[in-house]
Amino acid sequence: MREVIELLKMSQSGDKDAEIELINRYEGLINKLSWHNGVFSEDCKQQLTIEFIMAVRRFDLNRYIDK
Repeated sequence: MREVIELLKMSQSGDKDAEIELINRYEGLINKLSWHNGVFSEDCKQQLTIEFIMAVRRFDLNRYIDK
């Protein structure tokens, strides 16, 4: 299993497999956040997944990695 930092770098470089691996890794959290009033919302899951992908793409690795 690859490190999250490595997957972020690869995803930001356009590697779709790394992006999918990140989504799969955090799918449990996305699913947990998709429940509202005891009902699972597929629309919410889809929106959260899109927001997750956008956050991965704009995440500034340089702020958190020693140079």
